[in-house]
Amino acid sequence: MISLGLRYFLEVARCGSIAGAAASQHVAASAVSRQISKLEDGLGVALFERQARGMELSQAGLQLAAYANAAALEAERVTTEIRQRGQLGDVTIRLACTEGFAHRFLPMSMAEFKRIRPEARFHLRVERPEEVSRQVLEGLSQIALRYTTAQDDRLKTELLVRAPVYAVMCREHPLAGRRSVGMRDLAKVPLSVGDHGTTVRQLFDAACANAGLHIEPAYVSNHSAAFLPMLPGSSIVALSGYLTVMGQEEARLVAVPFSNPEMRQRSIQVLTLQGRTLPPLAREFLEFMAARLTMAPKAPEAGD
Repeated sequence: MISLGLRYFLEVARCGSIAGAAASQHVAASAVSRQISKLEDGLGVALFERQARGMELSQAGLQLAAYANAAALEAERVTTEIRQRGQLGDVTIRLACTEGFAHRFLPMSMAEFKRIRPEARFHLRVERPEEVSRQVLEGLSQIALRYTTAQDDRLKTELLVRAPVYAVMCREHPLAGRRSVGMRDLAKVPLSVGDHGTTVRQLFDAACANAGLHIEPAYVSNHSAAFLPMLPGSSIVALSGYLTVMGQEEARLVAVPFSNPEMRQRSIQVLTLQGRTLPPLAREFLEFMAARLTMAPKAPEAGD
């Protein structure tokens, strides 16, 4: 990537002679001499002091050698990076997820993966479930994570992991010591629930309907972690997935499973586009993330 003249110049400086440089480069000595003369004529200064024992760099030659060595190292770095990208394909991993994955799980996964694969770059969009699917369908994202109660045949499910909804509360809450809770237990407590576009709310509404209950939540948001800071020391119960609660140990929160079967009819779904081949680095991250999801700690099941 550096010019032929600079390459021959550096070789003469290293070998101390035109003959030595020519031998190492497998060219005629006259070709090396011609390139050195061309450099010197262009700069208007002598780059070497010709001596009986060989050629030594002049003051101007020392300056040029410092520049040329730095340029050669940078050229080597760039060519190595280009070759690596050629082997890996696109190094930008494009992700879409619903907000429950954006609090801790995905940021921690991306940071850990980048420590292993420093060349990886990430572009993450946090959207509502239907928009997450659209991102993959339209090729805007390579991999999507979402909670689901039904699979989409237009997309390829790379991983499906059960993800029940839990009743989350502070450790001092009267319900915290229960092995499970039911919808009737929540009828008289301040409740935090997702809005109607979330899977948590869909399952909650179905469980209430099947139990013949009408429970009006005290707090509603499309952001599942919005009310978690309110839980310590309060009587509020939040409905959430276990991934959202992970990393909240300092808040002394408890996740209690539901006895209502509707609240267990949810899964984490990792999606790609049917028929699409992921770049090697994106496929590697998908497998890395899937392993973390499979091994992630889980809250107790009802009846455990």
